[in-house]
Amino acid sequence: MPKFFRNKFKLKGGKIAHIREKNGSYEIRYRHDGFNISASAKTVEEAKERFIQKLCNAKTETLNDRTYFGQFAMQWLNVVKKPQIKENTYENYLWTLQKYVFPRFGKMRLRDIKPLDVQKLFNALDEKGIKRGSENTYVILKPIFDFALAEDLITKSPMALIRKPKYEKKKATPLTIAEESALIDSCLASENECRYAFIFMLYTGIRRSELETVKIEKEWITVVTAKTRKGESQRIRRIPISPMLQPFMPFMKNGALKIDKEKLTKTFHKFLSNHHLHELRHTFITRCQECGISRELTSLWAGHKADNTITSNVYTHFSEEYQLGEIKKLRY
Repeated sequence: MPKFFRNKFKLKGGKIAHIREKNGSYEIRYRHDGFNISASAKTVEEAKERFIQKLCNAKTETLNDRTYFGQFAMQWLNVVKKPQIKENTYENYLWTLQKYVFPRFGKMRLRDIKPLDVQKLFNALDEKGIKRGSENTYVILKPIFDFALAEDLITKSPMALIRKPKYEKKKATPLTIAEESALIDSCLASENECRYAFIFMLYTGIRRSELETVKIEKEWITVVTAKTRKGESQRIRRIPISPMLQPFMPFMKNGALKIDKEKLTKTFHKFLSNHHLHELRHTFITRCQECGISRELTSLWAGHKADNTITSNVYTHFSEEYQLGEIKKLRY
C-alpha cells in the first residue's frame, strides 16, 4: 500500500467517502443522502477521478428528477426577469404563466416536457382563438427552457422545433375630422370626469399611462416617456401647446388629468364606440403630418425615434423657438 494512501476521501460540505484496497485496486464508496456510488481503479488518483465524475452525474440526475417546471419557471421569473422589467410587465408574465402554462406544465418535471407537449399547448390556444396569449406564452417559454438547458437540467429544449405563433395587431385608425369634432362636442356637453383628459390626449399624443406625469409650464407640456425600460434613466420629453389645445388649457387643472387608466379606456367607448383610446395618439401624429410638421419633430413630440440614423437620433436638436413656430401649423 502506498505511503500517501488514506482510507477516507473528504468531499465538499464535509462529507466523507471511504477508500479500500481490494485485489490490487482501490475502491471509493459513498452510501449516504440517497447516493450509492462506487468507483474503482488501479491507482487512488484514478479512482478519485472516476468517483468524482460518477458523483457529479448522480447529483445532476437527482436534481433533474426533483426539478418541476412550475418551481423553475417562478425562479426564472423572479431571479432573471424581475430585476430587468417594470412591475406591470412582471404581472403580465406571471398572469400568462398562471393562465396558460401552469395548468398544463406546472406539476411536470422539466425533463419530461417534450416538443409535442408544447405544440399541443399552442394548438389548444389557437383553437380557442387566443392568438395574443399564444404569442406571449412563446415569448416566456423559450427563455425558460433556454435557461434550463444552460443549467444542465435538460439535454435539449422542447422549443427548438416550435415556430413562434403570429399575432397580428389590429391597425389603429386615426379619427376623421368629423369624428374628432363630434368627440369634442360630446366632451364639452358631458359631465364625465374623463372628458378633458380625452381632449388633452387628442391634442398632445401622450399615452394614457403618461397622464399622471404631466406638468404644464407656460407654452410647454412636460411628460415622462412611458416606454423607458427599468434601470434606464427617465426620458423626459416636451411638447409645445398647440393652437388646437390652447382654448382648453383653463380646464386642464385641479386633477382633470389624474384619471385611472382603466377607467379612461372603458369610458372612451361611450364617447366613440368604433375607436379605442390609443387612437387619439395616432390622430395627433397624423394631424401633425397632415399640417406639414416634419416627421423628425413629430417623432420627438411623440417620444419615438425618428429613424435609425445617427444624424436623426443623436445630432439633431430642435430649438425651442423652432418648435414653438412649427406647432402653430397644427391648426385645422
